[in-house]
Amino acid sequence: MKRFRVAVGGTFEPLHEGHKRLIDKAVELGGEDITIGVTSDKMARQRIRSVLPFVIRAENVRWYVRRKYGFDPHVVEITTPYGKTLDYDFEYLVVSPETCEMAKIINEKRREMGKSEIKIVRVDFVLADDDKPISATRIKKGIIDRYGRLI
Repeated sequence: MKRFRVAVGGTFEPLHEGHKRLIDKAVELGGEDITIGVTSDKMARQRIRSVLPFVIRAENVRWYVRRKYGFDPHVVEITTPYGKTLDYDFEYLVVSPETCEMAKIINEKRREMGKSEIKIVRVDFVLADDDKPISATRIKKGIIDRYGRLI
């Protein structure tokens, strides 16, 4: 089984400062040996009604990493809540406070499968100007922009 260093995943729509902090932590831990999972259109639209197509969201993530770090990250499509974490042996799983519980469930499933746990690295929310977390929901509602500035 292939071993990768770091995994991080999300819908990344719109790509905001909180997402960037997650990606930055993944790069800090794994350098170019990172896998970024981007949710499929079907999964993303279960939570968010209006979402850009997978290919655009994936390219936005690639563009961010390429521009900031100078390499093209390994980007995969996530079609289940577990992404590729049950298929590959990652060393680290970078999560937000919102996705931390799912990471624990992933490790439970891995244990049941006889696989080693993935170290969970929790990255705090990036706060907007109103001291509340930057989130796609708040951006889509027009409360804040992707940088956390109040609209």
